Amino acid sequence: TLGEGLEALAYAEDGLIEAIHAPALAQFTLAVQWHPEWQTSANPDSVKIFQAFGAACRQRVAQTAANQR
Repeated sequence: TLGEGLEALAYAEDGLIEAIHAPALAQFTLAVQWHPEWQTSANPDSVKIFQAFGAACRQRVAQTAANQR
């Protein structure tokens, strides 16, 4: 059972939730049951996850720097 504000994004064949997100939160939030060490660069979904995470990190750094000015 997912907590309040969480949404399932992916399910295994047996119904197990394998990916969730929290759309109401402002920060980057994504949880997946996944093996990033397994052929990451050859898997387009893995590449997209790392790209999204990197973009979120860069955005957070920029926001933090702007708030400290």
